[in-house]
Amino acid sequence: MASQEGRNIVVTGSASGIGLATTLLLAARGATVWTVDMAQAPADELKPWIEKGKVHFEGGIDTSDRATARRYIADVVSRAGRLDGLVNNAGIGLFEGPIASDEAYDRMIAVNIGGVWNYGTAALRAMQVQKPLGPFNSRGSIVNIASGAGLRGVSGLAVYCATKHAVIGLSRAWQEDFGKFGIRTNSVAPGTTATAAFKVRVKEEEGFLETLPSNPLGRVAEPSEIANAVAFLLSDESSYVAGEVLAVSGGHS
Repeated sequence: MASQEGRNIVVTGSASGIGLATTLLLAARGATVWTVDMAQAPADELKPWIEKGKVHFEGGIDTSDRATARRYIADVVSRAGRLDGLVNNAGIGLFEGPIASDEAYDRMIAVNIGGVWNYGTAALRAMQVQKPLGPFNSRGSIVNIASGAGLRGVSGLAVYCATKHAVIGLSRAWQEDFGKFGIRTNSVAPGTTATAAFKVRVKEEEGFLETLPSNPLGRVAEPSEIANAVAFLLSDESSYVAGEVLAVSGGHS
């Protein structure tokens, strides 16, 4: 288990699902986690860590707002002294069907690509000028949450697939541009994960389950299983892993 002691890490979309599981894991491993979410209040599980000063939560934040992203990252650096990691987790999947509505298209583009761009570019600017630390002279690690839908097409999810392909493309290109500064950028491509949003879609969208691929393990992932992969990519244990896509998919190819 890699320690994150003393590190400052930003996680977007931390109020539930993968973001919540990641925040809890990083805090348990010693990091100070700075989190934003559209939700106004933090999940109950975060409150003990907030009281300890290991988690800082800011609610009502739309990651598609570029000015807010710049302000937030600058504030973290000012208060913490440096930014060691960023997890671009915030994302949405809206009902599409064969052709999504213009409103669904615009919103998914704004959050799934725009949010990653906003927080990623702000973090890269901050990281590239800070002092390198550790045995590998790291200035920071960024993990962007993509999806198995970023690696293949999925019927009825064209826009979502496009946004997650874009997340992987951004990650790979950023690695080419910022690796020389000692910054690593990787993506995690989860398979179907039992988040709160997933459970709502199963309940409310008839036929949604039929659109999902199966996998050899025969089950969906728990958010904690994705969080473990994220924590690995943020840690020195993955010091030579850069520009990669880590599929956490139960063996789905």
